Amino acid sequence: MVPKQYLLSLAILLFILLQIKAKYNKDVVCIIDKNKEPICHISPKTRRGIDLENNNIPSHDPYIPRANPIFYNCSSTECATITLHSMTQVTSPELQLKSCYQQVETYFCETIRYNHFKSIDKLLFLTNNVRDKMFYLVDCLVYSDRGRVCHKKDDADSHIKLVDTGTIVRPNEENVLSQDEFLCEQNDSGVIHCDPSVFVPYNTGIKIKDTMDIKDDILLKTGNYFVTLTKNCIDDWCGYSGILNNTRRASNSYLPPGGKTYNCYYAYKQQICLPLYDDRLAYDGRNSFS
Repeated sequence: MVPKQYLLSLAILLFILLQIKAKYNKDVVCIIDKNKEPICHISPKTRRGIDLENNNIPSHDPYIPRANPIFYNCSSTECATITLHSMTQVTSPELQLKSCYQQVETYFCETIRYNHFKSIDKLLFLTNNVRDKMFYLVDCLVYSDRGRVCHKKDDADSHIKLVDTGTIVRPNEENVLSQDEFLCEQNDSGVIHCDPSVFVPYNTGIKIKDTMDIKDDILLKTGNYFVTLTKNCIDDWCGYSGILNNTRRASNSYLPPGGKTYNCYYAYKQQICLPLYDDRLAYDGRNSFS
């Protein structure tokens, strides 16, 4: 026989665990039908539980991918269908974007608050719903003169490559104040738009980040290309745009202070740069060439 005290303790423990599970899982409810994709519903009013009372903590919406959603741009009086073809359409804080998908014989709609997504969720949302574009995150070094040198996040060594690139294009630079992150979109023609993500989401709404002003141009390293991004506005979106240069020499080179033009490549996880008009190797100074 099992002692009554043991059964009572077990019942209390199960009750506590179920209460905890209910508290922390009630924000997402999913319906799974046989041979169909799961349908999940987010309940923003119960999301984050105890944090709802603290308006000083950023509050991010989760992104749950839907199968073939239909998007609507809604005003106070009507909703009109919208086809997403660029990141520049969804960044406005004034946008009322609805995502609708079929639930059995009816459609269920939810509000997409793009500026409440974390960076990785923004990347997933755009990748899943915008066709014929490539999206990626970039890390940036921020300098005291408001300049930025950025590098595409493409593998586990992206941060090392960012530091290497900053060392090459801004040699002997000691005033690196901080690090920043952008989300970029690139089309088949090599046109790049990068969004500075200036908003921070809270329960009471979104606020503008307290950041250092950005210089008029940003240097971005993506693949074998250096791209200069400049300020640009498209409709309600404002950010930084550039285009990949189609010529091999120009696309693989950069003219740093001092007047030499370098071709740069990676070997054994190290970045090596060769002057185009000199026989000497230039290196970033990490345990090899000098």
